[in-house]
Amino acid sequence: MKHLIVNADDFGYTPGVNRAIVDALRTGIVTSTSLMATGAAFEDAVERARQNPDLDVGCHLNLVEGMPLSPRSQIPHLVKADGRFCNLVELAFRVAAGRVPMPEVEREFSAQIEKIIAAGIQPSHLDTHQHTHLHPKIAAVLVRLARRYNISWVRRLCENCTPPLREGQWRRRIVAAASYLFVSSLQRQMDQHGLRTPDAFTGFVLTGRLTTPALRATLAGLPEGVTELMCHPGYFDPDLEAAPTMLKRKREIEFRIVADASWGNWLRERGIVLTSFRELAAATQPL
Repeated sequence: MKHLIVNADDFGYTPGVNRAIVDALRTGIVTSTSLMATGAAFEDAVERARQNPDLDVGCHLNLVEGMPLSPRSQIPHLVKADGRFCNLVELAFRVAAGRVPMPEVEREFSAQIEKIIAAGIQPSHLDTHQHTHLHPKIAAVLVRLARRYNISWVRRLCENCTPPLREGQWRRRIVAAASYLFVSSLQRQMDQHGLRTPDAFTGFVLTGRLTTPALRATLAGLPEGVTELMCHPGYFDPDLEAAPTMLKRKREIEFRIVADASWGNWLRERGIVLTSFRELAAATQPL
């Protein structure tokens, strides 16, 4: 069978993002979300999760945007002079140069997971903001923390279910293809540690370029097994306009697509079953 998880990233980012994710759960195909413990709207997200127990919630671990949870003195190599995280490019250079001790990454990731647990949410899965776990050292930290906090599902390391060539961003397509070449050994290590990842992952190439025809073409080509579709629904409002993200009005476009109720019949006609990380973790038999 073909099982599909539709995971909305950035829960906790802004109140408008939170509302859109919950609305897409109620009317559309979103089944899971990833909560940012560092997000400005974290408390709002926690309250919405309590009000919507059907929403499956994981951790969206962040090293590249905003303020960390750990004191600056404990993670000096992860932050700038103002105490905020470095951006993705600077973090990548620091990690590649060996200038980021991995215990600092582990400390900050642990603080984020523990904040979510302390709020009464047991995370069903782990992933990272802007895909920082593509780096093998950071992925290794993710493996250790998943085992420590008894979280059995993590996002697949790279996209391996890409949309047709006419769709999406070519730059992202190149990154996805390149990363696929070097993560196979690390993926095997995750398997050896008893962690589970979806058989396929998609949505990276379509980030910022999601359209109904592109999504339809991608889902029509799903392989057997479990696929995670990443999306970024949100309402474009003053909070989102002021946020340091490239995805602003595009989030509302993504919301309208994944909140469309007509997807239900379309998926059923093609034998695609919606599921969530929480449902998979609770299953007694592997899919």
